[in-house]
Amino acid sequence: MKDPLLFDFGVGKNFGSWTIVNDGVMGGLSQSKASLEADALLFAGNVSLKNNGGFVSLRSPLGSYDLSSYGYCEIRFKSDTQRKFEVLIEKDTPFYLPKFRVKFAAKGKDWETVTIPLRDFEVSRMGATIQKGIDPEVLKEIQRIGFILADKQEGTFNLWIDYLKFY
Repeated sequence: MKDPLLFDFGVGKNFGSWTIVNDGVMGGLSQSKASLEADALLFAGNVSLKNNGGFVSLRSPLGSYDLSSYGYCEIRFKSDTQRKFEVLIEKDTPFYLPKFRVKFAAKGKDWETVTIPLRDFEVSRMGATIQKGIDPEVLKEIQRIGFILADKQEGTFNLWIDYLKFY
């Protein structure tokens, strides 16, 4: 059995250098930032729909992530909103090529752990769903993993992420 792929966030933990990618790349005005807290990463900001905007995202370093032997994605998180965030998996990084996404939302303001089968991810292109499910062969060649908020709602948000694990 392959060891899980774990991104364990927090001060002094080794999770790589994650970056912010917002709708400003297309002229939008949304803003977000990521900061470390004691045992979590805080992804926070404001989504704006002005100038055809509407998304904020936090993405892992580019790399070679083979997720083909995993069946599940697990996230421990909390949020001050019940907005629908998404886990984002990218085989190819150009914005116009398909991505893989699955939604998750907080039920309250306490820490939660959700487990999502990888088969529940959808293939999407520029936010529009193309098909349900991921071809396991595609999961051998993932370049980047992340989180995105693109729910077509304006407003502020805070998402604390303790860890993201594939197993």
